[in-house]
Amino acid sequence: MSRCMECNASLKVDEKKCYACGSPAPGFVNKSNFGQMFATFIKYAFFGSLVLTVASLFLDFTPSFAKCAISSIVLLMAKSSAEQMIEKKSGE
Repeated sequence: MSRCMECNASLKVDEKKCYACGSPAPGFVNKSNFGQMFATFIKYAFFGSLVLTVASLFLDFTPSFAKCAISSIVLLMAKSSAEQMIEKKSGE
């Protein structure tokens, strides 16, 4: 028997996650990397949106500055949230 690192609940040997808080059991490695790939995509989309925001100040064929600025802000919040979820899952 082991203990959960988050809430100190008792865990059986064959359990993959804590029944009380849902965090992964010590020694369990999650093979899924979809969350990491999504966080990387959001990060690159955010930087691309920043480039478009700056370009919209000087070029006419880009979307308007307001649209680019709003999308940059939304992507910044999504990027922050995705990074926090990855940190929570990895246990850092």
